[in-house]
Amino acid sequence: MKIANNIIKEHLKNVYFLCGGAYGGKTTMARLLEEKHGFIRYRQGDHYDEHVSVASEKEQPAISLDRSADWHGYFAQPPRQYADWMQAELREEAEFTIADLLSFPKDQKIIVDGIIPLDILKEISDYEHVFLLFAPDEMKLQHYFDRADKDEVYQFILSFPDGKELLDNVIEALNLDNEQERRNMLESGFKFLERTDHDTVEGTLKIIEKHFGL
Repeated sequence: MKIANNIIKEHLKNVYFLCGGAYGGKTTMARLLEEKHGFIRYRQGDHYDEHVSVASEKEQPAISLDRSADWHGYFAQPPRQYADWMQAELREEAEFTIADLLSFPKDQKIIVDGIIPLDILKEISDYEHVFLLFAPDEMKLQHYFDRADKDEVYQFILSFPDGKELLDNVIEALNLDNEQERRNMLESGFKFLERTDHDTVEGTLKIIEKHFGL
């Protein structure tokens, strides 16, 4: 069964999306909107294990990939193959996210902290309900592994005898499509903010609040 996008859009009128890229400030802003305006905060990454448990190899081959069978091979795969897998996983994860959002009460505002492909966002939401936050390549590369969950992956990769080479391979894959992804966000038609060293939390929050009509 397929649910038409216009039906999904109608049922997500109470949902606001903070999307974009890594180290853009999505989680910080979502928490502040939750605290200040009473949003229900949905962080996409918090539901990943649940989604994996439901995924099937036929319907969600990327999410269903058993990386534990060969972690070294997973990290060592060619960067192009690795990057394509990540993109496929994002698209599969978006379906689970939408299904989760449809289960929330319609009389409460929801703020989504996650990464959803832009073409899907255009189909299920309005301009006023989407804000893109992302960081320049050099900033993202410098801080990508700062978060605790990402640091665990970082340390795990380095635990292999050829960990440094594996890490270089992963970083290349993570950054392979940066230029195109940035261009897509700039040309998406959605409101966006590219992070700089001079941004303040308060200033960024005010811009998002104004866009969301808060």
